[in-house]
Amino acid sequence: MAGKGPYKVKVTIGDAVVEVEGEEKGVVAIVQALSNVMRGDLRSQLPSPPTAKLEPVARLGQIDIRTFFDEKKPTSDVETAAVVAYYYKYLAPAEERRVAIDSSTLQEAFRLARRPLPSKTAYTLWNARGAGYLDSTGNTGFYELNPVGYNLVEHTLGKREPKAARRGAGRKKLASDKKKSQGRKK
Repeated sequence: MAGKGPYKVKVTIGDAVVEVEGEEKGVVAIVQALSNVMRGDLRSQLPSPPTAKLEPVARLGQIDIRTFFDEKKPTSDVETAAVVAYYYKYLAPAEERRVAIDSSTLQEAFRLARRPLPSKTAYTLWNARGAGYLDSTGNTGFYELNPVGYNLVEHTLGKREPKAARRGAGRKKLASDKKKSQGRKK
C-alpha cells in the first residue's frame, strides 16, 4: 500500500518551480502538459498572452500631431518625415496608426501640423531614407521608421538648440580667419 498516498512532483523550469500534488493520474497529466508546452506542441492551442501597449510615461494622454511637431521642432523636411513616421507608428489614435507612411500621409501630416508643404513629398521620403531615418518597406513608395530615425525623434529632437543658435558658437578662430578680419580693418 506504499503507492496509494498523494502523488507529489516538483518541476523546475529555469527560475520557476512548479509543485503538483494529488492523484497520480492528475499529476502525470499536468506534468505531460507542461512538457508539451516546453516543447512547443501546445503553443497554438494556448491563449496568447495579453499584449502590453508600451508608451513613454509622458505620452499616456492622447497627443495631436501639431503639438508633437511643436515639441520636437524638426528643422528640415527630412527630420519632419522621421517625426511623422514616429507619430503614426507610436502616438496616433489607434484607428490612424500605421507601420509605414507614404507621400500622401506625409503631405497630410505637413498640412495638419501647419508646416509649409515640400514641393515633392515623395522626394522628401526618399531623402529621409538616404539620411538613414527611414527604410523602404518593399511596397513602392512606403517607408518605415528605423532605429536611427527612432533615436533621432525620441532622444535628440526637441532637446537641442536650433541650428541658427548653434552656428559659430564655440567655434575656434583659425589663423586664416584672423588674417581675413585684419585685412578688412585696413
